[in-house]
Amino acid sequence: MNIQISGIVNKTVDMTRPLLVIADVTALTAALLSALWLRFDGMAIATIYQSYIAMHLRSLLLFAVGYPLLFSRFRLYRYAWRFSSLEVIWSILYASTIGLASLVLVQRMLDGSTLPRSVLLGFWLIGMAYVAGFRIIARMFSEYSANGSAKRRQNHNKSGSTKRVIIIGAGQLGARVLRTIREDAYIDFKVVGFLDDDPKKQGAFISNVRVLGPVKALHKYVEKRAVDEVIMAISAANGLHLQEYVLDCRKHGIAVKVVLHLRDQLDGRTHISMGDYSVEDLLSRPQRSADIASFAGYVTGKRVLVTGAGGSIGSELCRQIIRLQPAQLILFGHGENSIFQIQQELTRDYSELSGRIRPAIGCMANRKRINHLFKEYEPEVVFHAAAHKHVPLMEENVLEAAQNNIVGTHNIVDACCRFAVDRMVLISTDKAAEPRSIMGATKWVCEAVVQAADVRCETTDFITVRFGNVLGSRGSVVSVFKEQIANGGPVTVTHPEMTRYFMTIPEAVRLVLQAGAVGNSGDLYLLDMGNPMKIYRNATGGETARAANV
Repeated sequence: MNIQISGIVNKTVDMTRPLLVIADVTALTAALLSALWLRFDGMAIATIYQSYIAMHLRSLLLFAVGYPLLFSRFRLYRYAWRFSSLEVIWSILYASTIGLASLVLVQRMLDGSTLPRSVLLGFWLIGMAYVAGFRIIARMFSEYSANGSAKRRQNHNKSGSTKRVIIIGAGQLGARVLRTIREDAYIDFKVVGFLDDDPKKQGAFISNVRVLGPVKALHKYVEKRAVDEVIMAISAANGLHLQEYVLDCRKHGIAVKVVLHLRDQLDGRTHISMGDYSVEDLLSRPQRSADIASFAGYVTGKRVLVTGAGGSIGSELCRQIIRLQPAQLILFGHGENSIFQIQQELTRDYSELSGRIRPAIGCMANRKRINHLFKEYEPEVVFHAAAHKHVPLMEENVLEAAQNNIVGTHNIVDACCRFAVDRMVLISTDKAAEPRSIMGATKWVCEAVVQAADVRCETTDFITVRFGNVLGSRGSVVSVFKEQIANGGPVTVTHPEMTRYFMTIPEAVRLVLQAGAVGNSGDLYLLDMGNPMKIYRNATGGETARAANV
């Protein structure tokens, strides 16, 4: 089937190119005649031919062949017309300029003289206009044809009416969103207008769509139900506080979508991707980034063990560590499927390092298995990310929480001492500070186990890192909120005044690696997670919430 489709496409291209060549030769011939006719005030074509063209016939016939070859060199017969843009105009300009210069040289060599300079200049300008104009018409026809057939299919399958949309941000990103909506006939949106706080843009038109006013005007359109969806084409990192607008839209049942950051689009895709406004977009601050190679060199060339490697934090640790070229990366975990998945991902993305990746299945509470693991691989650096973290479940399973978290940590710490590991980093939680839950209490004991080991073990540096809720991590309250919102609510919080610190998984892991680099043995580090966020406001949008243990 693939071979047949490929053959059909190639056949279509082969049929199109001769037509384009004929059109270009016709356009250039018409441009030359137009330039001569304008230069000599409407002189008869026959007279023009006898007086000017006949003596240059050889060079002109040569360039009837040379120009299409030159255009082909600049890919003018390979552009997809529906998506062509300014690059086509630049290609026409370069090709026409080189063609004109070559024509002058050839005429001097073959004919001994050239056409008048005014004619050559007119031919250059008119030729570009004709060739470019033909391509503009080709694009218009291509868009009309593609959109027409897609619209017919869309109307045939349409289940709802056109959605009215306002785009927040009238910059380059907003313009690209508008273009995407218009080019994709399957997106049944009508863009009502833009909103932007830049006074210079307000009242202006972008592709016939007006910038209606500042962002604060959104409240008016939301209250009047004048829009069905809002697209955010600007990031909070640029200084715009979007939370109040998002929450206002949610109160009125208006969907909010956000354009994914450009760094997520630098993979060759042409169009912008849009997704629902997520909790990550409500961080109220830009995500922190750091060059881990500048401080995490202590894992380069070392044998590194990550416990809980199949979990959200453990798997991200593995992704960032593998970039630092460890001698070995041991993926240890209890769940075989999650370990298999992270092993496959790392093997696929870092195939040249696949021989250094070692999966290991086992239970931390199994002391014999832990000792065998350390004896087999002799790790030099250990990141202990494995733990039971789900607060409500641990309240119902106290013994399992103690066995996995406390006994498991003790086994890992003991093995680090016995096998002279250089450095161990324990990943803990802010819930270990004055714990009010079983999970927090077990992690507090884990910290005590690590600090006690620092006193009795001189061969290993023990470092503990605490952080709060990680967006997207397993067992996080955020995942609970997302599911509750998706199911129409209610969103459950323990108290209307409850606050939490949040950060993304990559942020947390970078800081863990940094703490492992700069930390002194026995130290406990609390990661700077910015300002606390009020759960009631950000998760519910001010709607009624009921209490639950999350």
